[in-house]
Amino acid sequence: LVLLLMPFTLYAQSPGGVDAASKDAVRRLEDALAGRSAGSAPAAAPAQVSRGGPEPAWTIDPYTVYSRDRYLAAVGFAANRAEAERKALAALTALFGQSVRSEFSELTRYSEAVSKGIINVSQSTQIQDQVVTAASLDSLIGAETGNVWDDGRGTVYAAAYMDRGKTVAVYSALIQANQQNIAELTNMSPAEKNTLDGYARYSLAALMAGINSQYAKVLSQAGGPDTVASLNLKSADSYSLEAATIVKNTTVQVMVEGDRGNRIRDAFAKVLGGEGLRTRGANPPYALEVNVDMSEVSFPGNAMKYCRYTVSANLVEQETGASLIPFNIADRVGHSTYDGAVSSAFITIEKAITEKYPSLFKEYLAGLLPKKR
Repeated sequence: LVLLLMPFTLYAQSPGGVDAASKDAVRRLEDALAGRSAGSAPAAAPAQVSRGGPEPAWTIDPYTVYSRDRYLAAVGFAANRAEAERKALAALTALFGQSVRSEFSELTRYSEAVSKGIINVSQSTQIQDQVVTAASLDSLIGAETGNVWDDGRGTVYAAAYMDRGKTVAVYSALIQANQQNIAELTNMSPAEKNTLDGYARYSLAALMAGINSQYAKVLSQAGGPDTVASLNLKSADSYSLEAATIVKNTTVQVMVEGDRGNRIRDAFAKVLGGEGLRTRGANPPYALEVNVDMSEVSFPGNAMKYCRYTVSANLVEQETGASLIPFNIADRVGHSTYDGAVSSAFITIEKAITEKYPSLFKEYLAGLLPKKR
C-alpha cells in the first residue's frame, strides 16, 4: 500500500504535480479495476454446487473453505438459489457496516459528476460504472458467489467471498483517485472560492470524503487497520464546514423594480440572509433581479377592486449573465378599494417569498455541481 501511494505523494509535491498525480491516480484505478494490480495469486477453487447429503461445514463457517488469511466470506440462505446468493452478498457487505446506502442519499449527484467528467476517474464508461457502484457499497467490487448447497428440504445455502489482496488493491486505488479529485476540486483562488461554484466544489469534496470513509472500512477489514492509517484521510465534516463558510462569504445583490418601501427587497434579503449569504457588499458576484408588476382588474357587476400581481425573480451570475434560479409567482387579490388590494397583494407576495423561496434555494444548492474546468 505504501508503494501504491508513494508516487501520488511525490507527484503532488512537484511542479505540475497536480496533473501528473491525477493521471497517475486514474491509471492505477484502471489497473486495479481491471485486475492488473492483483498480482499472480492462484484463483479460488471452483464453486461446488450440491444437493442433499450431510450439511457442509462451510454453511456454518465459510472460512472452512475460503481461507481467512486470503478471503473475506459470508453465507446466506433462502428458499431458492438466487435469493440465497443475494443474501450471501448482502451478508458480505454487512461486514463493512450497516445502513451504507442511507449515508449516500446524494449518490445521484456523485454519479452525475462522474459521467460529466467533473470527477476524473476514467474515459471508460465501464470503469465509471464500477466506480459509481463502489461508491454505493450496495454491490462490492470483486465480490463473488461460491459454493451452493440445497438441503433438499426447501432451503438453499450460498457462500460469497472477496479476495483480500484484490480488495486492498481496488479500494486503495479508489481512495487515491478520490483524494486527487478532492485536491483538484479544492484548489482555487480566494475569488473563485467564495462563490456558489466554490461551495459546489467543497460540497462535492465532502461527499467524496464520506465515500472514502466507507472505502476505509472495506480496507480495514480486508487488510487490517494499518492499511488505512497511512492514508491521512480528512473527514467529510471538514469539507462541509468549509462549504458552509463559503456560503457566508458569498454576496448577492438584491435589485427590485416595482417595489414599495423595499418590502419585496427586504423579504428576499431576509431569506438569503437566513441561508447564510450576504446581501450587501462591493462587487457582488451574483444579483437577484426581481420585477414586480401590478395592474387593476375589474369584473362587471362586482364592486370589489382587484389587483393582479406578477413577480419574477432570477438569480444571475454577474460575470456570465447565466440564470441560476428562476422564481415566479402570480395571482390576484381583491379589496373594497384598489389601494387596499395593492396593500394586500404586497402582504401576499411577502408571505409567498418567505414560504417558497427558501426550499427552492436549498434544492438548488443540494443539486449544484461544480463547473467543469
